[in-house]
Amino acid sequence: MAGWQVDFAIVPKRALATKPPVPIPSLIDADWWASERLPAGYAQQLSAIAPAATSSGAAERQGWGREDENRIDVWFENGKPVRMVARVDVRRLDAKFGALLLQFARTAGAVLVRGDGLVVEPVVGAFGAALRTSTAWQYANDPAAHLSSYAEAEEDE
Repeated sequence: MAGWQVDFAIVPKRALATKPPVPIPSLIDADWWASERLPAGYAQQLSAIAPAATSSGAAERQGWGREDENRIDVWFENGKPVRMVARVDVRRLDAKFGALLLQFARTAGAVLVRGDGLVVEPVVGAFGAALRTSTAWQYANDPAAHLSSYAEAEEDE
């Protein structure tokens, strides 16, 4: 993940409610979809959000979008999708990408879970707030303040 990207696990609401708590560092890497099903035709829906990425030869991951921009990845285990992650580039917000991502999440009965544990309903206001309060937003929109926060943390030690 680049410093200007916000990572969101796309998590089925039912799994979030029934799965044991997941430690924050593991939220993005958890196999939330292992016992759930993605909507039929999900690959075509994701292709409408971002172009299919060139294959890296790894059969366990399929991606849409560019690695350092807006992107969605799906990981597979034994041919079944088990994990989905969206990366949102906050340097140049893409309204179409955001709207289609939220529409997909609603269709899939999912929420977005930011890497720091913030659960985001798939609605524009909540999604926008999650982006604006992320460290990636500060990095991309006010790099001096972002870097000074590290200097202040070192001074406090």
